[in-house]
Amino acid sequence: MRVASSVMGSIQQAQSRDLRNEFNRNVQDKKNNNINKDIFELEKISEFNTAQKLREEKIARIKEEIKNGTYKIDLLATSDKMAQSLLNV
Repeated sequence: MRVASSVMGSIQQAQSRDLRNEFNRNVQDKKNNNINKDIFELEKISEFNTAQKLREEKIARIKEEIKNGTYKIDLLATSDKMAQSLLNV
């Protein structure tokens, strides 16, 4: 009877340990997923900010060229962009 009780206790301890370990793994996986999502969001924000900064710099450069009278329109590139826009390319 004592042996059976001891064996049952060992089995219950092992089951509890396995459940605890599985729970901890699940919690860690969720933390890792959240961290990966946060990193992805930060990368998207960084890319957007970089694109926005480049656009603002280009606009500032064009404004300065217009102000100085040195801005030249590239008619070929402009007409190509217009055609692409109209064709939704």
